[in-house]
Amino acid sequence: MSWRHFWDFETERRGIKGPRVHERYPYLAGGKPESLPGIDELARLAENAVIVSTADAFHHGIGYGDAPEDAKNPDSEGLALAQRTIEDGMRVLGAGDYWGYNQHCVEAKSDARDAGQVFRYLRGPMQGRVLDLTYTDASELYHQPRPTWVAAALMEWELER
Repeated sequence: MSWRHFWDFETERRGIKGPRVHERYPYLAGGKPESLPGIDELARLAENAVIVSTADAFHHGIGYGDAPEDAKNPDSEGLALAQRTIEDGMRVLGAGDYWGYNQHCVEAKSDARDAGQVFRYLRGPMQGRVLDLTYTDASELYHQPRPTWVAAALMEWELER
């Protein structure tokens, strides 16, 4: 929903129509994105398209079930943990280990589980990296003590050659 809002705002601001957008919300890939209903149609749509996916790849802290003694603040140490964790998941996904990525997302508390698997299935072997990283404090949102935060990562994927 947020992405659609920003897309509409930016195309209106620029005074352009923008390219056609096909939105899909894959769910329950379960390590087998090739068996999702509608995957063949999506593969045809994606052949000559840019794929944009939004997700929070790392949730952390007391409000997300981490023990207080293990919860890191979103300082340099906590953000380094987030980046390592996200990039570990990117390596697993890039290699096509869908079930391993599924498990990684459970541990990282990532909501990119299903969309990530579909993205990799559609594009094939890839390598990814985190270009930029910050955080959002979620303690007030969930009425939980600090630290309770979400890593906000800008990620880039390149096809393996």
